[in-house]
Amino acid sequence: MPDQEPQAPANSSELASFGEELRREREIRGISLKEIADATKISRRFLEAVERNDHKTLPAPVFTRGFVREYARYLGLNTEEMVNRYNFAAENDDRVEKPPHIEKYPRSPVRDITPRPPAKRGIPSTLFRINGNVVILVLLVGALIAVAWWAVQQREERTRHADRLPSMDRVARPVVPVAEAVPAPEVAADEGLRLSVEVLRDAWVTLDADGRNVVNSELKAGDQRTFEASEAFLFRTVGNAAGLKLTLNGFPVTSLGGEGEVIRNRTFDRAALETLRAASGGVPAQADP
Repeated sequence: MPDQEPQAPANSSELASFGEELRREREIRGISLKEIADATKISRRFLEAVERNDHKTLPAPVFTRGFVREYARYLGLNTEEMVNRYNFAAENDDRVEKPPHIEKYPRSPVRDITPRPPAKRGIPSTLFRINGNVVILVLLVGALIAVAWWAVQQREERTRHADRLPSMDRVARPVVPVAEAVPAPEVAADEGLRLSVEVLRDAWVTLDADGRNVVNSELKAGDQRTFEASEAFLFRTVGNAAGLKLTLNGFPVTSLGGEGEVIRNRTFDRAALETLRAASGGVPAQADP
């Protein structure tokens, strides 16, 4: 019976597919490595090494696990699941450097207990022999003199200026009409922001409300969502700008972009609400839900 060739372990390509899967999820969302590096403060060189499974470039596994966790969190993936997959793949891959063996009870180095003569003290300089209280007193006296001189100069300057002014009895004060101040319209402090999103075509959306992430997924055509915030909304990423129809507190928002266009970091706050309100004459196009 002919000898059969040995088969490779089932998980020999697990590490390679792990990096490729992270890259594929990133490209689906239209996110660049530079954007992830800026947000997570991880070197772009290490992020590229994770996607290529280049373990000569990556640091120790304990640091690489942290990179994988931050990478997955930014993409909206299950961080613990991705870290566990990396651990499983790394333990069965010979390319990953294992930590060196450490002796459990290392021997303590021999201490040198030979007595040494005390260090010789030299005679301190004259500056160090001066009493510290005297130095403080001299500084205080100098500061008082400087303040007194400044006060005298200011008083003399005011006297010269008063001599140059004409007498108030000989100068007629003009009568200036005072116009009534008209208060500028402003958004009430307690008025919240309400953002209505109607999905016309499928689009990947990452949205924050007051700094808290509320959407990080693909929205399907026909979906209608409403979000509330106190200060501002931030669209971190919109994968298909023409796929969303927005209204802010009932006022229509101009289209974010064209078909298939990817936009990032678009903010809608109280200033944007005032601009929309002025453009529509203060009347919303539809009632807020």
